[in-house]
Amino acid sequence: MNETHMMDAKKRKQGENIFFALFIPWIALTVLYETTVSYQFSEAADYIAGLLKSTVLPVSLVLFSLFFLSRATTLKKLLALGVVVLLTAQCYLITYNDDLLLCACLVISASAIDFKKILKVYLLVSLAVMAITTIAALAGWIDNISIHNGAVPRYALGCFWCTDYSARAFFLILTVLYLYSRKMKILHWIGLLAAASLVFWPTFGKTDFMCSVLAIVCFYVHETITKKKETCASWDGFWQKISLVITPAAAIVMTVLTLLYQTESGFILKLNDILTRRLEWGYQAFSKIGITIGGQYVKWIGMGGISDDTLPEDYNFVDCSYLHILFAFGILIAIAVILLHCFLAYKNRMDTRFLIVVTFIALNCAIAHHLLDPAYNPFWVALPVGLSDIIGSSNKKDG
Repeated sequence: MNETHMMDAKKRKQGENIFFALFIPWIALTVLYETTVSYQFSEAADYIAGLLKSTVLPVSLVLFSLFFLSRATTLKKLLALGVVVLLTAQCYLITYNDDLLLCACLVISASAIDFKKILKVYLLVSLAVMAITTIAALAGWIDNISIHNGAVPRYALGCFWCTDYSARAFFLILTVLYLYSRKMKILHWIGLLAAASLVFWPTFGKTDFMCSVLAIVCFYVHETITKKKETCASWDGFWQKISLVITPAAAIVMTVLTLLYQTESGFILKLNDILTRRLEWGYQAFSKIGITIGGQYVKWIGMGGISDDTLPEDYNFVDCSYLHILFAFGILIAIAVILLHCFLAYKNRMDTRFLIVVTFIALNCAIAHHLLDPAYNPFWVALPVGLSDIIGSSNKKDG
C-alpha cells in the first residue's frame, strides 16, 4: 500500500514538473509580450512567439492537465475541451483578442495543480521578467516610453505605458501579500510600501499606487487581528459581504456614469477629469463601437508605445475592464465574467485574505483593463480549486 502511494506521489510529481515546464515559458512569453522587448522581434520571431503564447503552450497545458493530471470525469473533461475549442474559434474568427482564451486555459489547466504553488511560480517568473525588462529599459537596450504632459516626466520602464508597469507591480504586491502576509515582519511591510512608492515615482500610476497602499494596510490590519485572536466575526463578515457585491457594483457604477456623460453636466465633467477622461472615451465607445451579444473585433487605439504628449487622432481606448470586456466580448461574456468574479468571492468566503484580494482587483479594474489578462492577474486560477486546497487543512478558519 505504501509502495503504491509512493508510486502515485512520484507520478504526480513528474506530472507537476511537466506542467511547470510548459507553464513557465508560457507565462514568461505572456508577460514579455506586454513589454517593448516585443519590438525587437523580427516578423518570423513575432509569429512564432505569438503562436506559442496564444495557442501552442496554453492549449498544451490544458490537454496535459485534463488527460494526464485531472481526475475529473470524462464528461467534464470533454466540456472543458469544448470551451477551449469554442473560445479558440471566437479568438481567431470573431474578436481577434486572446485574453478570454488565455484566461480560460489558465483556469482549466490549473484545476489539477496546487493553487499556491502556481502563484509562487507565477510570482517568480513575473518578477524575473519585470526585473530584466526594467534594467534593459533603463540601460537603453529596449524602448523606455516616456510622457511629458504633466508636472514631471513619466516612464514606462519597458512596458507600453506607465500605468501598465504600475499595474503589474500592483498585482505582484497582491500576490506577495496573499502568499506571505501571515509570515511577514515589520521590515517586510515597510519594504512593500517602499516598493509601491518606488514604482509610483517614475510611473505616476496613481490608482495602482493607492490600491497597493490600501491593500497593504488592509492585510496588515488583518494579520494584526489574527495574531490577537483566531477569528474576528465582524472583520471577516465585512470582507465576505463587500467582496461579493464589489464587482457588479463597480461595473454598474462605471457603466451608469459613462452613460451619463454629458458636456453640460458640471459634476460629470469634473469626475471625467479626475478619471482622466475615462467617462468620455467610454461614452464615445457606446456610439462608435457599440455592443453585441457574442463579441466583435475592436481595433483599440491607445497611447501605449507612444512617447508623445498628443493623443492619436482616432484614439478610442476604454480602460475600465468591465466596459472593455463588454465592447470586445459582448454582453453575455461580460455578465459571465462579473458573475464568475462574484463566485470566486463566494467560493472562498472562509479565506479573508483572498476576499481582500478579490475586492482590490474589482476596484482597480474599474479604472484599468487587466481583469482578464493573465500577464497581470493570476488569481483566476482559484476558480477550479477547492477551498481546502487554498487555505490548507491546518487553517480551516481564516483569521
